[in-house]
Amino acid sequence: FPAGEQASALEYEERVALARQVQEMYDHAFGAYMAHAFPADELRPLSCDGRRVRERGDLDAILGNYSLTLVDALDSLVVFRRYEDFREAVQHIVEKVSFDVDIEVSTFEANIRLLGGLLSGHQHADALLQGYEGGLLDKAVDLADRLTKAFETQTGLPTSRINLRKGVPEDAAAAVTVAEAGSFLLEFGVLSQLTDDWKYYRLAKRSMQAFWSRRSSLGLIGTAVNTNTGQFQDTQSTTGPGQDSFYEYLLKGYILFDDLELLDMYWHAHSAIEQHHAFEGFTYTVDMFKGVMSNTHLSPLSCVWASLQVLAGDVAGGLRSVLYWYGIWSKNNALPEVFDTKTEAPTSARDSPLRPELAEAVFYLSMALPGDPTVLGIASNLISALGTQSRVKCGFAALADVTTKRLDDRMDSYFLSETLVYLYLAVAPPGDVQQALPWPLGSVVFSTEGHMFPLRRDGAAADPSREGMYPGAADGAPMLTCEAPSPFERVAVQHRCQTKYILTATYQ
Repeated sequence: FPAGEQASALEYEERVALARQVQEMYDHAFGAYMAHAFPADELRPLSCDGRRVRERGDLDAILGNYSLTLVDALDSLVVFRRYEDFREAVQHIVEKVSFDVDIEVSTFEANIRLLGGLLSGHQHADALLQGYEGGLLDKAVDLADRLTKAFETQTGLPTSRINLRKGVPEDAAAAVTVAEAGSFLLEFGVLSQLTDDWKYYRLAKRSMQAFWSRRSSLGLIGTAVNTNTGQFQDTQSTTGPGQDSFYEYLLKGYILFDDLELLDMYWHAHSAIEQHHAFEGFTYTVDMFKGVMSNTHLSPLSCVWASLQVLAGDVAGGLRSVLYWYGIWSKNNALPEVFDTKTEAPTSARDSPLRPELAEAVFYLSMALPGDPTVLGIASNLISALGTQSRVKCGFAALADVTTKRLDDRMDSYFLSETLVYLYLAVAPPGDVQQALPWPLGSVVFSTEGHMFPLRRDGAAADPSREGMYPGAADGAPMLTCEAPSPFERVAVQHRCQTKYILTATYQ
């Protein structure tokens, strides 16, 4: 072969080998869940059994004995060509799973994991399974109607918890994060498309607009708000925990539903984040009114910004962000839950629960830079590290400490629905991926839980009525700054490019 063709052949062989490796990892993880945990919600990979008891506080707020992992992983079975398992999973969920349970769950997690899994599963089943009669969509409508009760607050912002049978708990906390309350649009919107009932889309969009109308004069929003008053209780602005999927759903909501108002909101938010949050290759937490950095801590959830940069067309910026995050990953071959760039070490939150955000960003780069050896090399190293650090007899275990490699007895459902899916799609030859899916990969929008929603091309993408949803909220006057920056803080912000860390009176 000529030199160029030889290189292409070697690259193809490498990608096939990596894809087979991820396929085997998925087979091992899903097989372990089915053998040792099903029909429980999650697998405990070290105990080799299912997680059936709530014992970890908020971490267990999504458990409800409805085969969570199976629901969440539905469309991933199609990606990995496990069509018979997919058919059996659909049949089990339609016949055995019920959401009429007297249990309090996380409204946000129930939406992205359960409702999203049902909707994507329905669309795949409708395209692939002969004789399928829409049972997953019926389940989705039932679940969504239970979740909409969370929006029955004075502000229209949903509560963070909902009892699936009784509605909003009497002692429900008033505080809810932006991500929790502002990340319903994809799932509720797809449900509206499929049922032609746009009440779901309007509820979700109204919640997003309510946050946006309360932005500061800098174009930033806080992290937590009171659902009764609409006032921010946490005025820290971030692209990480508490806000990450809000920005994600603005951009992806525009793509999926052709809603230009969402795009306008996203670009204003994007500009504000690049101006006030971004420094070097990261986006730090800042005060929503001053734009001053709060600390030098980073969460891997902030890595979603790299994906959004690529998706919005800033491929160079996305690559830069990924290389910075990969630099942190390379220190321990894993991303800790909190990393301090000042000490250049993890904080006390040293666990790494098999999160997908870096793998997701690498996937988007692989789509924008096909065949790029750097991107392929990063994906290869992520795959190798999972195999050497987390693989156990009964699946894959999260790291309890990235520095000592001590394992944790958890394999969250998103490991199947997101992490392995993104790694596979990043390395598999495009032809192999396309043969597995009923629609082009480029016409799919991924939810924040990795569920695939195909674009509609039949004129039914958007809400036919754009009225009655906080008119002009996106253009409304932002909140005035409550407290002006001090001269010291103003200089720190102006000279951001000259200093690695912006010191404030409370952080020195």
